Amino acid sequence: MVRKIIVCCCVVILFASTVGYGQQQSQNEPATKMEQFLAKKGKLIIKDSQEAGVLKGKYGTKITVESVMIYEPGKEADKIRGLRIEVYEGGRRERSDISFLDMDEVESLSKAITYMITLLEKWQGTNREYTEVIFSTKGDFKLGFYQKGTEVNSFSKSGIIGAASCYFSTSDLSDLKAIIDKGNSILAK
Repeated sequence: MVRKIIVCCCVVILFASTVGYGQQQSQNEPATKMEQFLAKKGKLIIKDSQEAGVLKGKYGTKITVESVMIYEPGKEADKIRGLRIEVYEGGRRERSDISFLDMDEVESLSKAITYMITLLEKWQGTNREYTEVIFSTKGDFKLGFYQKGTEVNSFSKSGIIGAASCYFSTSDLSDLKAIIDKGNSILAK
């Protein structure tokens, strides 16, 4: 009887560790076209970047947005374009993390910010127990706001485990949208 219990426990432990390993492996795989391209080894890669803007948040935090075009020499027609977003968290937990957004996500992010601004105007003066509105990308960038009672704050995060966070006023969402749209227009050239 004890032997059967030990065998069952070993099978469960083996199965759980295999499932966990598969999940960990998929988290390390590049999620965006930009990440996949940058992960290439043994190839010469050209990366053109231009800063679209910086949004300073609360507590020494900030979001830096860059337009990025990457390609192999001689294959300029196959440029991969997108945004590189760095979230910097200052203070005692000083850290930063970078997320890449492919072109299809850039337009979606801009539209999401527009919708968030509309919701904030619609909900102004209302009292909510707790509500979050979040936009997430394939490259682990999150942008959103939360309302608790009548208090409203915006946030962004980059990364999964130990993600860097930036908190800022909801009135800064329109500034962030302008930065994202500037980055998009740089990429359209």
